[in-house]
Amino acid sequence: MKNQNRQRPRPDLPAFIEIEGTTLVIRNGKIPHHEILRSFESLTHLVDVYHERVLSQKTRTIRLLGKKNPAKILNTLLGYEVQAAYKRIHCPDLVTARYVRLFSELGCHSIQLPYDPTLTAELIPEFETTVDCFTRKIRSLFPSDITRQQYIIQRVFAIIRQQLRTA
Repeated sequence: MKNQNRQRPRPDLPAFIEIEGTTLVIRNGKIPHHEILRSFESLTHLVDVYHERVLSQKTRTIRLLGKKNPAKILNTLLGYEVQAAYKRIHCPDLVTARYVRLFSELGCHSIQLPYDPTLTAELIPEFETTVDCFTRKIRSLFPSDITRQQYIIQRVFAIIRQQLRTA
């Protein structure tokens, strides 16, 4: 009985989704996460910029929590710290803290941080704007269904984490 319910298309899902001039068809009640990600050109741009601009420079690895959860920036006597759940990561300046917070909220296990702080300062506004724009667009696809919005955002963030990891 449970298998029959899973295979039946859900009536509350629309037959198609319109994203930036592209129409995505929902078949058998499955939301096409990869197609949603591909239709947002700015988000694939985020992964490309990370690969081209960050990984081509001299970087250091920062280990993160590896879970998608909210992170906050704490101002301490010795600089800044990013706190995600129980883990705190010391950062020398606010730009680095914003960079670490963004990737921590994406749920990455580790990231590459450029040694050049001017590059980080140049990239972080673009990265933050892209992720904020993306979450707003996902929320606009299903304006009345908050659980579906969160589910799609989690699935697409997982795809982004995978793309960042394959560097």
